[in-house]
Amino acid sequence: MLKGIRHIGLGKCCRHVLAVLACMLLSHISMPVSYAQSAAAALKMNPKAYTGKSAWWYNYQYFPELTIFGQSDDTIPDVKHRYSFYINGGYAGFEFSHTPASAQKSLGLGFGGRYNYFVSPNWGFRTGLGLDYAKTTAKMGEFVDDFLKTDQESDQVHYHYSFSSVEEDYDIYMLSVPLQLVYQYKRLMGGFGIKPAFPISVAYSQTITDINTKAYFPQYDVWVDDSWVMACGDYPYVPTSNKYMASPIVILATADLEYMIPVNRKFSIGVSAFIDYSINSSFSFRKSQLSSVNTDQNSMVGTTNEVPISLVNNSLLSGKKNYESEAVVQHIHYMNAGLRVSLNVNSYGPPKPRTKPY
Repeated sequence: MLKGIRHIGLGKCCRHVLAVLACMLLSHISMPVSYAQSAAAALKMNPKAYTGKSAWWYNYQYFPELTIFGQSDDTIPDVKHRYSFYINGGYAGFEFSHTPASAQKSLGLGFGGRYNYFVSPNWGFRTGLGLDYAKTTAKMGEFVDDFLKTDQESDQVHYHYSFSSVEEDYDIYMLSVPLQLVYQYKRLMGGFGIKPAFPISVAYSQTITDINTKAYFPQYDVWVDDSWVMACGDYPYVPTSNKYMASPIVILATADLEYMIPVNRKFSIGVSAFIDYSINSSFSFRKSQLSSVNTDQNSMVGTTNEVPISLVNNSLLSGKKNYESEAVVQHIHYMNAGLRVSLNVNSYGPPKPRTKPY
């Protein structure tokens, strides 16, 4: 026997022993009959069917290539509903046009959920609900204006003011509802439409530097240029923090392109690029929470009614230049662009009739 083993060779002997053990194991494990029979036939034809690069476990397609809507068989039904939960990040905020002020967009973050309803294998509709946060910094240089007020003695006072610069930081929280038409081809899905957005909070912090104010009393033909009681004189800087009580509804044009990575038939991971841009560029903010400002013209700088009088500043978003009877910022856009990562959950329609024989 030892001579026989030496004649056959130790390596060949070991391979034959492994092949026999594999057959014995195959008869005891749970495996589809058709696959077990094909594996046994392959073993008889090739003793190396369970070892090396020709082994079944080496060539088995553990993650099959999925076609449209995650299908791998023509008899699998099409996706009818898709639920998505996402987070996104990118570049977002206000931008100004046709104005002496400039706005710099910054960080944008958001999360939400979306629902897709497919009317055909390729076409569908989408809606949902999302919450986005954006931060913007706005700046404007030298500014000169005036405003009128009536004091507690019913005297009319004409205020003239100037400042060298203003800087504002906005924190914007926007709630939006997408209304989109979507098209899907294999692992790609694109959507476009509109997105009504509701600014649920627009808070700002502002610093105006080098303010100079003086007041004219026409009844007495008197100028007052240095009186802290009348809020007249030079102020190195005046900081203000506030929030808008009423914000306009923004209509956004929206588009996105998503690439889906299937996990299985039910779940997939989506990675998409998106952009939202406001259609209504002339929307304006109504007023901020400045309850004691005595200026009907909503000027950039106003005064309180109480004595001693103090200065109260308005925001660039709602301030007006009374000399020209127009808003300081006439055109305000909102933009949000970036990347979105989503978890998609598929729900399928009824099974399709088979087009291939069993």
